[in-house]
Amino acid sequence: MLASIDLPVESFIVEANVNILTSLLFLKKKPLEVIQAEDLGSKKDYPVFMAVAEKVGFDRRGNTLYKRHPDGEEILVDVSHEERVRIGGKMHVRTLHRKERILDDDLPAIAAAYAKFRATHPEPRK
Repeated sequence: MLASIDLPVESFIVEANVNILTSLLFLKKKPLEVIQAEDLGSKKDYPVFMAVAEKVGFDRRGNTLYKRHPDGEEILVDVSHEERVRIGGKMHVRTLHRKERILDDDLPAIAAAYAKFRATHPEPRK
């Protein structure tokens, strides 16, 4: 096993109407040589990545969740978008500056943590 990530019940309750805790398991099949070596007593331990996602960006009803300050106010970040517009037959690029809400989803942070984990702990030998 390479990793285990626990998901909240909200992950599948809206679309599949399934109210259960779910875990993602990242597995890698061991080659025959490794299995045979382990049978002969040369089994080696290796680190396994583990994480728990508490939020996946929506609630039990499917409503989108955004990150909030401790006082309950939604967190807004400045975002710039480039837009191409035609003015007088010529294309112009203008930059629009907006404030946007941040989706309350733990999975991108868990993916980044897994990548960092794999950078320091390569996958077990093939």
